[in-house]
This record gives sequence, C-alpha cells and structure tokens, in this order.
Amino acid sequence: MRITRVLVVAFAAVTAGGFARPLLAQGTSDGSQPLVGTWQLTRLERTTDIQPLAQVPNPVGMLIQDASGHVIEIVSRAARPASLTAAEQFMTYQAFWGSYTVDSSRSAATYQITGDLDPGRVGRRFVRSFERKGTQLVLTEASTEGRPLNRTTWTRIPELEALPPYQEGVVGFWQWTSAGLFDSKGVNVQPGVRDSSVIVYTPTGHMAVLYLPRPGRKPFADAAPTVDEARAAMQGSVSYFGTYIVQPRSRAVFHYQLAAMNPTAVGGSFMRNFEINGEQVTLRFPPTTLNGEQVQNVLTLKRLSGLEHMWPDFRR
Repeated sequence: MRITRVLVVAFAAVTAGGFARPLLAQGTSDGSQPLVGTWQLTRLERTTDIQPLAQVPNPVGMLIQDASGHVIEIVSRAARPASLTAAEQFMTYQAFWGSYTVDSSRSAATYQITGDLDPGRVGRRFVRSFERKGTQLVLTEASTEGRPLNRTTWTRIPELEALPPYQEGVVGFWQWTSAGLFDSKGVNVQPGVRDSSVIVYTPTGHMAVLYLPRPGRKPFADAAPTVDEARAAMQGSVSYFGTYIVQPRSRAVFHYQLAAMNPTAVGGSFMRNFEINGEQVTLRFPPTTLNGEQVQNVLTLKRLSGLEHMWPDFRR
C-alpha cells in the first residue's frame, strides 16, 4: 500500500523577528574544499569479482559533504517497484553518514561511518580517491590490492542564487539525540531510542535523512542479507533524500521525497512542527493516542554544522 505523508515543520526563532542563525561547528578543514557541496549521482559502476567495473543502470543518489568533515551519502536506483522483497529493497538502497578527512597530496579522502543501514558497516573506515573537474566529481573505492571496487560520478548542484535569510538557520547537519511519547502532563511515557542518526538541509534546497533503529542490530551472515535479515536491519529506519521549501510566514518547511528506502514513499511529503533554540531543535509530531490517552511524539536534534560549513564562500 502506498503511504503518502505531508510534513510541515514550523521553526521558532531564538531571536524575535527571524530564524535562528547557524552556530558554527569547530575544526573546519580547508583540505576538504574540493569535496564540499551537494552532489547528484550521474553514473555508478561496480564489481564484485575480478571482472572490470560495470555500469549500474538507472542510478540515483545524493552526496552531501560540508567543510567541517560531515558527510551523508544515499545511493539507489530509479523506479524501484513496490513488489521488491525486503532483501531486494536493501540491496538497491545504500545509505550512510559520518565524517571524512582529505589528503590533498594523494587526492584521497578517508571516510569514517557513524551510521549505516547495513549494521555490518557501522564504525568502518574506507578510502576513496577523487578527481574533481569543474562541477564533476569522480570517487573511486579500491580493494586492498588496489583494484577498483566501485566508482561514482557526481555533478555538483549549485547553491541558491538568492538564499533567503529565513532559510539560513535551517541549513546544516543535525544529529538525533532523544525522543519519546509525551502525555498531556509532559511525562515521557514511552522513550524512544535510535542508533546514531542525522538529518541534513543544504543551501541548494535539498535535504537527506538517515534515522536508524535502536542499537544492537546484528551484522549479516553473508555479504547479501536474507529477507529476514534485511527486514530486521531496516525495521524502524527512515531514510530518503529530496527537496525542501521553507515558508517564513507560517514558519514551515516542506520535504519532497525524490528517493526513499521504501519505494512506495517516493513522491510523498512529510509534515512536522519544530522549534530551533540555539544548537538544539525540538521536533513535535501531531498528537496521537496511546492506550486511549493523547500523546505527542517529541524528538530533539543537535546542530553539527551550519551554513558557513555547508557553503564556505557564502556572502550576504
């Protein structure tokens, strides 16, 4: 069954009359500049054996990297049918977030995975070589023997020529910190737990999210998961990328899904209310009922980076 949701997010400013300004993350890395930006996947090549790299048909994906070393990457395929099994959904949708450092002398970037849909990849480090030509970025990951395992080609999406001031405070990496169902007395009657998760808004008008289930997922027995393993790994996860629009009068932001872990969610949208207070966002879902009582799902996220790191050359 196709599920279409509408998401409206209301932002309350810390200061009267406007959105909260982004708070800077520490430790910007000038060496990361060639990789900073919002990137759209245009070509995907992979191999699993000694054969040469082969092009994967109909790739879609988004790569977001900021100047403070945060990254989120989602790679999938266009027009995935709703009839896919859980294992097939998993194998055609990969997502991770974490950090990266750049060695410009070797044209190489080292990635550290903080969160991944694949529980066996959490905590791993890997290296990619990169080649930047204008708006094109080619990333190649090789085996320990130096043989290419996969290569992705990305096109940089330009930032908005007239980024609205009211949108500046939204831009950045935001990490999930806590959640729960609160009753009318403000008591958290059902605390929520997630593994390391993140949502990202970019100055291009794009966004991406990777919310993972609670810690403790088991790695797969083999390289490819069984249907049951894939279902267990994805259960409770939310992941997609798309575009967003901020409406200043209603203090709302709309998410529009271009690709999603669940293929039936593509084309849908989401609605939430939330309020920015300094480095923290409080996200409030519409009220619902639990055991006959009205409750509201409330979660918080902390800022990891802001506009200055998503767009270092930005000048008002």
